[in-house]
Amino acid sequence: MAEITRKELLLALIGSGDRPRLSGLDLGGLDLAEIDLRGANLRNTKLGGADLSYTDLSEAAMAGAVLLDANLSRAKLISANLTNADLTGANLHEAQMSTCVLTGANLANARLTFTKLSECVASDAHFQGANLNGANLTFAKIASCNFVGANLSGADLSGADLRDCDLRGANLTFANFSDADLSHTQLEGADLSGANLRGIYISGDELNEVKLAGAIMPDGTRHL
Repeated sequence: MAEITRKELLLALIGSGDRPRLSGLDLGGLDLAEIDLRGANLRNTKLGGADLSYTDLSEAAMAGAVLLDANLSRAKLISANLTNADLTGANLHEAQMSTCVLTGANLANARLTFTKLSECVASDAHFQGANLNGANLTFAKIASCNFVGANLSGADLSGADLRDCDLRGANLTFANFSDADLSHTQLEGADLSGANLRGIYISGDELNEVKLAGAIMPDGTRHL
């Protein structure tokens, strides 16, 4: 149960100035939609099941925060620090997360459809079973991430660092990987049908056990 109500929180935020301190509080299940929490200190804060839709969390410090099944649809998380945060099952549909930090975060089974994650840093994060359909991950630093069984159909990963990622069984149809680094990735059972692989860096035979129907190959030719 949350320690305070939405009304009490809003009253506490009045006059708190920039970067309000909410670290370690239990705000689980609260309606926090559309609140301005830019730069807030939410380290280790419990926000499981909370409604944070349309909330501005830009530059917020959220390392270790618990956001299990939270609603962050269309929230602003630009440059937020979510290191080791638990976002399992969270709804991040169309959230703005450019340049955010997700190192070590757990986003298993999260909804990240059409989410903007360009230039994010998310090495060693867990995305297994997550839905990233249409997500923007251009120039993202996502080395050593777990994407097993994830849906990245139509996602833009151009220029992204995907070294040592586990993409086994992932849906990568019509994704854009142009100029991405896919060296030492695991792709067994992945579906790359219709994907753009032009100019990718790949270290070995990673493409031998994947579906490639209609894909644009690294040399620019189209796979039959």
